[in-house]
Amino acid sequence: RLAWVLGIQLAAVGGILIAPTVALDAQQLSLLIVSAYTAAVFGRLRSLPLTFLGAVVVGLLEAYLAGYLPQNDYLPGLRLAAPALLLLLALLAFPHRRLPGRDRTLVRVPLPGRRGGLVLAGCVLAVALVLVSVLTEDEVISYGTLFPIGVIALSYVPLAGYAGQISLCQLSIAGIGAVVWGHLGAHGALWALPVAVLVAAAVGALVALPALRLSGIYLALGTVAFATVLDRWIFTLPAFDVLGVRISLFDQGSVSVTGPDLFGLRLTSPTDLVLFSAFCLAVTSLGVAALRRGRFGRRLVALRDSEAAYATLGGRLLAAKVAVFALSAGIAGLGGALYGMQLQTVTADQFSLVAGLPVFLIAVVGGLGSVGTGLFTGLAYVVPVQLLDGLGGWAQNLPALLVALAGLGFAHSPAGVIARLRTQWTPLGRDRQLLTALLGVLALCWAVAVLVPAGGRPALAAALVVAMVLRNCAAARAAAPADVPPEWWGVRRPWRPEDGEVLSRATAAAG
Repeated sequence: RLAWVLGIQLAAVGGILIAPTVALDAQQLSLLIVSAYTAAVFGRLRSLPLTFLGAVVVGLLEAYLAGYLPQNDYLPGLRLAAPALLLLLALLAFPHRRLPGRDRTLVRVPLPGRRGGLVLAGCVLAVALVLVSVLTEDEVISYGTLFPIGVIALSYVPLAGYAGQISLCQLSIAGIGAVVWGHLGAHGALWALPVAVLVAAAVGALVALPALRLSGIYLALGTVAFATVLDRWIFTLPAFDVLGVRISLFDQGSVSVTGPDLFGLRLTSPTDLVLFSAFCLAVTSLGVAALRRGRFGRRLVALRDSEAAYATLGGRLLAAKVAVFALSAGIAGLGGALYGMQLQTVTADQFSLVAGLPVFLIAVVGGLGSVGTGLFTGLAYVVPVQLLDGLGGWAQNLPALLVALAGLGFAHSPAGVIARLRTQWTPLGRDRQLLTALLGVLALCWAVAVLVPAGGRPALAAALVVAMVLRNCAAARAAAPADVPPEWWGVRRPWRPEDGEVLSRATAAAG
């Protein structure tokens, strides 16, 4: 507690001292943490003189670049990205043995079943069908972004959930996928979509190289530095040539993005793009679930548990980390391309580091080890904003506040909200009578929302109330009687954490 108090007091003093020289802009002030961490890494988070030296180096670097950097179209962003570049170089240059190690508590990673994966994919498609049949075209554009956001959030699952690697630059990599599709798929050529995924995967493999030396907070800082370099420099570059190949990013403006040409059918309407994005999210969710059940998924979980043990048993750390970073970045690139299709025009600010932090936070709250994190993040990121949009200016920042409060309450569900929801709703899924009743009510509410012009929100509220009532009824019916014999524990009633200790004591007493 004393450490937190001192740290916050020092941050407040720093804010007072720097206030006269900077604009009071929340996003710009948030990026000051990059310069602060650069100085702190110079001192290895333990030496005050070296930290002071690092602060002097950062300040002089920014001042000299502002005064003496040559004036051309390619270098203005370098001055803004210089602290991030310096942070990345400091992380890679300092001996890893001097950096504090990490202390990790082993966490069980859920093993999704085939039936559960199919149910999740069906739920994704069902949500998409409800949206396109109930909402107007303008509302479909606003709500439809939940599926691309869900794909981007799903990229955290194999990387952070399975392999235990931290990356805060996934949305920036998604911007690369959006740019590649925007330029190569300008005429709807479907082959450009796999190319966008592969280019994003190649960038992810590049990010994986520093991951061999960094872990924990240092790996997070490295990915923050990479995202800042992309935001402040790379994305602002005009078109340039590399080995005769023309590279064009955002061209210091916006990029127009169109839908794909799917076997002769051009997907241009918001409805078509929402259904296509939902299909991609459903298929990607099935793929991530199958990955967890496969051999590579088990290797990633072993890598998460202990890198030393993984290497001792013959695992190749370089290959595993590069593969999982590339896979995660490829998924993020797909989400970025879908996001651009839905918006039709994208800018660099939409893929900044600050814009990606809420997506990561919601994914953490949902549970990084759960495949349903994609759909959960998309719904939690988009739906509250749209529902509160018509309440007035006072509710503009309320969704962000709700996300922050959910993050603060994460300690109550360290495994994620999805694991808790799965436990609560499993009895209803196993009760055929109540499940059939629920499906009937949902179908009726859907019909009311489609046929009645203003019946969308009342039907949604009625569906939620009925679902909660049926869930409670299913939980009551599934409650096991108190006289269940021990040999039927886990069969006729759910297994409880204390049952293992009870059986062990009984066995020891009998022996």
